[in-house]
Amino acid sequence: MAIEMWVTHSLDKLFPESVKPAGAAQEIALKAARNETEDAQVALQIPNGLEIPKASFSLPELMGPKGKIPRKHLSASWVWYVYVLNNPPANRDPSSYLRKAPAFFPDAFLEAKTVFLRDGWTQSLWVSFTVPKGTPAGEYKGVVGIDLVDKKNEKHHFDVPVTLTVWPFTLPDKLHLHHTDWFWPLTLSSYYHLEPWSEPHWEWIEKAAIDLARHHNDVILTPLVDLVGRTKTASGLKYDFTRLDRWVKLFKKHGVDWIEGAHVAGRGGGWESDFVWRRFGVNDASGKPIDTSRDKMTEAEFEPYVESFLKAIHAHIKKMGWADKYVQHVADEPIPANEKSWMKLAGKVRAWLPGVLTIDAVETDSLKGYVDWRVPQIQEITPERKRHPKEDLWSYTCLVPQGHYPNRFLDYPSIRNRILFWLSWSYDLKGFLHWGYNSWRAWQGVPSPIDISPWQDASAGSIYCADRNPLPAGDPHIVYPGKREICSSIRWEVVRKGFEDFEYLYLLERAAEGRKGDARARSAAKKLLSRVRTEIAATPLEHTRDDCELLAVREQAGELLAKLIAE
Repeated sequence: MAIEMWVTHSLDKLFPESVKPAGAAQEIALKAARNETEDAQVALQIPNGLEIPKASFSLPELMGPKGKIPRKHLSASWVWYVYVLNNPPANRDPSSYLRKAPAFFPDAFLEAKTVFLRDGWTQSLWVSFTVPKGTPAGEYKGVVGIDLVDKKNEKHHFDVPVTLTVWPFTLPDKLHLHHTDWFWPLTLSSYYHLEPWSEPHWEWIEKAAIDLARHHNDVILTPLVDLVGRTKTASGLKYDFTRLDRWVKLFKKHGVDWIEGAHVAGRGGGWESDFVWRRFGVNDASGKPIDTSRDKMTEAEFEPYVESFLKAIHAHIKKMGWADKYVQHVADEPIPANEKSWMKLAGKVRAWLPGVLTIDAVETDSLKGYVDWRVPQIQEITPERKRHPKEDLWSYTCLVPQGHYPNRFLDYPSIRNRILFWLSWSYDLKGFLHWGYNSWRAWQGVPSPIDISPWQDASAGSIYCADRNPLPAGDPHIVYPGKREICSSIRWEVVRKGFEDFEYLYLLERAAEGRKGDARARSAAKKLLSRVRTEIAATPLEHTRDDCELLAVREQAGELLAKLIAE
């Protein structure tokens, strides 16, 4: 049997046993705006018995009518199959996920450019094309090359023609939907066995900052307790902001503008318990730690430390000119049983940080107007629910929703990841939050006989926990630890595309409401946007499940923008 090669779109998830469809594309054909990245996949099906010890690829320059898109703006990665042991625990309907676990699912991007391809399996190569700002509109062409060498040293070469159509408009550097995927810096030092906050650790933090910015993450969860030194002296508490300053400057350098102060309170016990201040250490003048535990200090005794800490941070960010892009957490996920304790602490935080915005994921409607950036779960938001005029409404996902709702679980269709951001536009949301950018460590310290790797365990070690259900596959992380770089994933690139889709809809709505451009194009834009709100992304359960339909609507939006806001 010969090696089969075909091209498919970025929402298609290929499995080891996937076969070439009848009439499958043999060329990559994409359309994109300037300052946007578009993706495609090249699939290779290796017949049984043909061993391929070496597979590599080459990327071209794309030549156009008035210039070229240099090779440095193209990238490609081989896709790794991650073994998933469990489907989401609450999923009873097999049609709510792609296949029954345990099974292999495509997700991680391999760092190596030359790999071994297993015979009898289908292998995907993910290819991305970024259009630089200022690129003249028109068609750009080139050829992606794939070279395979089998065990007999026989060579197999495939040319994959590429046509990239560049539309005559540009996506802005700063999109109109905020994004925070919680980055855990100490997970990096733990995974790579680095001294926390050493120079090698900071090098990895910068790699994460670059990656987060590339995926339109403009808000960075900032671990204040780890970044601000605290010393108690005879004249009062003194603070060292050296590490915090380095953190903020590094992320701002790469385009992550907003500082998201980490939570200052947490539950005192179980899920329904009241919120209390999170304890943090303080050193005395000699450098010796002062015991601030609940065994030694009451809440009333510790509260002045929290007040002093937050007031000092507030004064410092104002001095540095960062106060206009600072937002502060109080405590995560208040519910009706403990919302009053949350409100009490939030009132104090607001008093200590006058003028500073607050943000929190919430699981109660009673806090409307109490949080500047209120973040309920996506399934809790409906068009009928009234909003508070003094808040910006976001959405988040975390372990739930499951079933047929959209989420970014590894065993879900990619469209249920991407549609989250179409829903964000339909509901006029202002941001999206997720807790698991790189939570590679075992869930809540679950003991394990081995070092757990996200390359093997998609649920961050939760499979070893006997007293609770495992986390949904992929929920704790959306990137993977490479030897030299942060490795992306299918889901992470789909998130990026979702944010770019949101921007298409945002720009198209404003163009349709304006007076510029062709009146027929404005009318067509209004009809398309109405269709998105009523059919394509109506509610978390009522949205298109058809990959091709979503991609077709996105292309229609691009064609209309090319007529209405052409540069």
